[in-house]
Amino acid sequence: MNGLKTLSLPRFVFRLTHPRRTHLFGVGTGKSGTHSLAAIFGDRLRSAHEPERFKVIDVILNVAAGRIRDEQLSCYILRRDRRLWLEVDSSQLNFFLLDKLVELFSEAKFILTIRNPSAWLDSSINHQLGLGRSEKWIQLHNLRYRPDLHTHTQLEAPLKEKGLYTLDGYLAYWARHNWTVINNVPKDRLLIIRTDQLGKSIGEIAKFAGVSRSILNEERSHTFKARQKFNVLRELDQKYLGDKIAQHCGDLIGEFFPESQFATGALSVHAR
Repeated sequence: MNGLKTLSLPRFVFRLTHPRRTHLFGVGTGKSGTHSLAAIFGDRLRSAHEPERFKVIDVILNVAAGRIRDEQLSCYILRRDRRLWLEVDSSQLNFFLLDKLVELFSEAKFILTIRNPSAWLDSSINHQLGLGRSEKWIQLHNLRYRPDLHTHTQLEAPLKEKGLYTLDGYLAYWARHNWTVINNVPKDRLLIIRTDQLGKSIGEIAKFAGVSRSILNEERSHTFKARQKFNVLRELDQKYLGDKIAQHCGDLIGEFFPESQFATGALSVHAR
């Protein structure tokens, strides 16, 4: 069921006659499986991927610029929730609203899809080059990858020439996003799933969400694959690339991807 279909009943009546069977937020990075997570639930539950994305991006940018106060943000999130009345809202954008989502929806649960940073970096670059971005997405990427703080080194010339961000920008964001979710969502309300194990985790996901496993569609666990691969990372010095991945992501890799050559094997001070 598409969670954004127009409701034939008045919204307050719909909410009364269609209580939520679960209330779940997907909070992974882009290119980590948030689209697939929404699709897994999409046949039987009111599930959506990045609902009203451009409006949400506007809100995120206005909050970052100090144009929206704390109480205004709370009102926006609550009104949007009552209007959409989703059971599964899976979006990379939820990261920027995370504190409010945890606070305002005390019964909601959160799924963090986490992807190996080297694969995530490659996929993110392919997506950025393959689809291009609107002005709103560019502003959001600037907020994420901080070109005001990070400048390209000589070894990152292939990135600079293609209009891409720095390795520090990409990888620091990957680590910050995942650590923020891990450290700020209560443990009993958070499920962490490796992107490459989504299909194998259907039973665990259903149990966590409190719904029947039969509701979930395992065949939709690998949706929205990259249309084109540009192999930009192959143009970089591989030792330099590996050092940057280990520098920013080594501790999380050690926890969730211990088989990786970039794992440090211990959690950093970021961990709770």
